Amino acid sequence: MLTGFNTDIEYAGTTYHVQTEDRGEKNPLIESLIYVGGEILASRRTEYRNLLEAGADENAIRILMERQHRAIVEAIRSGRLDLLTQPAASDEGDTTVVARSPLAASVRKVETSRSLDEVIARWLEEQGRGVTLKLHVEGAERLVAGRPFAVTVRTLNQDEGKGIPAQVEIRFVSTATKPIVLTAGSTNEEGVFVAEGTLPPLEKGTGILVVSARASSGSVAEAKYLVNKV
Repeated sequence: MLTGFNTDIEYAGTTYHVQTEDRGEKNPLIESLIYVGGEILASRRTEYRNLLEAGADENAIRILMERQHRAIVEAIRSGRLDLLTQPAASDEGDTTVVARSPLAASVRKVETSRSLDEVIARWLEEQGRGVTLKLHVEGAERLVAGRPFAVTVRTLNQDEGKGIPAQVEIRFVSTATKPIVLTAGSTNEEGVFVAEGTLPPLEKGTGILVVSARASSGSVAEAKYLVNKV
């Protein structure tokens, strides 16, 4: 377990306290809590189990922990509190940001020709470039409520047109029921995520399939497709 970080930041007359801790190998999680007046305003959690499986040492985990802590501190200093409190692709109104590790997604399939240091360097480079995410979905042209569906989601760097890793969530939203998460997970290193399942029945109202993705840069993309009753 690594030593954590604690920072106080004042913005617009309010003092924010940011605390970042490593939960250790038994619970491989980096957790940052943002406090205001002793109450938790938001949190960001990053899992790094895949990093350990890829052979990461303490220095690699510390890089990730420092990066997360610094990003939150800079967001507060620049007045971008919306980056810390906005829902993470959810319709439930939960203001806690829970993000699976973008770095872990990058090493999900580590090529033997690339060292772990190179994977980390690539991730940090993407952070600095401010990657803009673009979605391409195949198989959503004709969706019918109550029937099976199969879609292939491709997450792309909008500027370069190349596939990049991202977190994907597919949910069913209708005017008659609460949103239902049908599936969620990580793309492969080429930015491909394949999903199959069955759409919920729709007796009344209008239904749509919502495909959301979040890249390691924090960029979010979303696509919506009409679900037909018959």
